[in-house]
Amino acid sequence: MTEIRIGTRGSRLALEQAHLVQKALEAAAERTGFRQKVAPCTELVTLHTKGDRILDKPLADIGEKGVFASELEQALLENRIDIAVHSAKDLPMVLAPGLVIAAVLPRGDVRDVLVVPKGGRCPDPVTGEDGCGRKRGKEDHRSFIIGTGSRRRQVQALALWENMVCENIRGNVDSRLKKLLEGGYDGILLAKAGLDRLGPNPSWEQQFDFYPLHPGDFLPAACQGIIAVEAREDSPVMAWCRQITDPVTELCFQVEREVLGQLSADCSEAAAAWCRREGESLVLDAMYADSRGTCTCETGREAGMEMAREAARRLKNRCLNE
Repeated sequence: MTEIRIGTRGSRLALEQAHLVQKALEAAAERTGFRQKVAPCTELVTLHTKGDRILDKPLADIGEKGVFASELEQALLENRIDIAVHSAKDLPMVLAPGLVIAAVLPRGDVRDVLVVPKGGRCPDPVTGEDGCGRKRGKEDHRSFIIGTGSRRRQVQALALWENMVCENIRGNVDSRLKKLLEGGYDGILLAKAGLDRLGPNPSWEQQFDFYPLHPGDFLPAACQGIIAVEAREDSPVMAWCRQITDPVTELCFQVEREVLGQLSADCSEAAAAWCRREGESLVLDAMYADSRGTCTCETGREAGMEMAREAARRLKNRCLNE
């Protein structure tokens, strides 16, 4: 094929992620030595999804799975694009018929980040230092208002910090940071990988303090930090996509998706899964919160599909029986 049309959402972060896929494909073409003969050129095609258009409701209230993916999938099925670039954590559990995940890029930082105005207050933990890792100063018993539309983040924030109030916030990274400066929130939660991909921003450094949260204390969403490439099954682009796939990230992606599948949990629910390599082993941590907001965790070593299934089964049974 001579051209690969890359479908992407229109936010600055989505475009940066699409550019990473574009660069990876170009690098793969360079490695093959066929750039002048058969290597495809690439074109970005920007689409606007339902999740981008509806910003006044939490994702869980919109009522559909894959609100950031459906329009991209439709464009694939209608042959308006050849591949679609997604934040893997936003993918629906079941892809549209005829579509597959063709590639995943090397994973970025999995952590969530607490962002507060420069020098601003931090939430109070149950014990010890304050929520930003500093020694506790003068007691402040006001509620800490944190902006997040994620049920996973809400559940974990309420468990980790005292006197916490969670308020919905939607929009891209820039708009959320602007809302934080305008007041109404004491802090917001963002994904570290997204901030990294947007690159250094001197203005942000002057206006905000950023506190990455250890993933052992604040489990990330399943597939957080992973860029996924979706394509039509058996399309010519598949061969190029296989060249840019990172095998370890792909296995972690599959394991974490398996956990969500076994829990019947989509990206709007309070579920988390984090699979990673430690030495020669893969390790899996998973979390699920039931309708009462109870957090339950499971850890296993040598993670694989069967371990993911078994961990998810135990999580689900424990939540249902509590």
